[in-house]
Amino acid sequence: MTWFMKNGRIALVICVITGVIAAGLGGCGALGQNFDQITPESSQTQMSETSEPLGQEEEEETTGTQEETPVEIPEIYYGYHVLGEKEQVLYLELFDALSQMSGEVAVSTLDSALLDKIFECVLNDHPELFYVEGFKYTEHFLGDALTGITFVGTYSMTKEEAALTLEEIENRLSECMSEVPLHEDEYSTVKFLYDYLIDNTEYDTDADDNQNICSVFLGGRSVCQGYAKAMQYMLQQVGLQSLLVTGYTGTERHAWNLVRVNGQYYYLDPTWGDASYSYSGDDELDCKVFLPPVNYDYFLVTTSEISKTHSFEDTIALPVCDSTQDNYYVREGLYFEGYDRQQLENIFDSDAVRQADYVTLKCANAQVYHEMLSEIIEDRQIFTIVAGGEGTISYASNEELGTISFWNIF
Repeated sequence: MTWFMKNGRIALVICVITGVIAAGLGGCGALGQNFDQITPESSQTQMSETSEPLGQEEEEETTGTQEETPVEIPEIYYGYHVLGEKEQVLYLELFDALSQMSGEVAVSTLDSALLDKIFECVLNDHPELFYVEGFKYTEHFLGDALTGITFVGTYSMTKEEAALTLEEIENRLSECMSEVPLHEDEYSTVKFLYDYLIDNTEYDTDADDNQNICSVFLGGRSVCQGYAKAMQYMLQQVGLQSLLVTGYTGTERHAWNLVRVNGQYYYLDPTWGDASYSYSGDDELDCKVFLPPVNYDYFLVTTSEISKTHSFEDTIALPVCDSTQDNYYVREGLYFEGYDRQQLENIFDSDAVRQADYVTLKCANAQVYHEMLSEIIEDRQIFTIVAGGEGTISYASNEELGTISFWNIF
């Protein structure tokens, strides 16, 4: 602390340094499923479970704030647009300071707790601020009166290094972005980017820079926060609104996305869509059950659906996501509101299922789920539904998600 004289009065400047608010996020336990095999003559059961805890990372602390600037924030940044007017002013100050990597600047608040909130909001809106590690702030007093706060970001690289890194990321993504189906509806765009991310990334708790987009786009290995920020970055690059959402799965911190598709809000968890995440930490899992390379259980889902396994941190107001119109299972014709023999025959006779030799069906509720299990499994109708079905077909049922998966079908 520093004492000095001003206008004949003694003033005190106190420097307060907070920790890193951009906390490291680890993986979470995957949902357990019942894995079985069924034969035409009898039901032979082999019980197995998916892996549970899937990686942890050290949590870091950071805080931040920045100087005001009349920057207009586009619609793609959800967090900014749900803030109040004074909070938006502070948001712009922080964003300007962090994006320009400015020195110490004065901010428009005297509330250090609000600094923490808005700093986190800025980072959750802007995955391109991958070089931001945290911030420091200084409270300025005149006598006992707090007269101002100044803010400065802390960074993992210089401004020149950050610019070169962003250029390298854009170069790596150029081919992907040139192939995005922008002229189709937004569902197709999101699915393309989701598949690309999962196809080109492995879940790895030891990956460098695993809390930001560098780990994904430059290293091809990351954890949940890296996945979610990379997904957000690509969505924003094609003009879709997306937000990084943080919370918990069980007792472990986790990150996923909020995204607006065709005018409706959904949640999206790209980490839980990657089979390499499900295999992580369980060397024996691949001997027990087949997992598809891309899982769509958490692709454009409702608040109710994701809340079965994810709990939210209370940072900013989030919408109630209640639309299912662009849910994967609905869009792909794999959603059942009741037992439908013809729909099942069409699915199993499709080229997509024949090529993959794998399919997951989604049931609208518990009643439909049990009805489907009774008809398809207990009555072994699967062998009359699948043309020429014989031998053994493997299946997995998940009552909590209302899904039934089949593989080794043909």
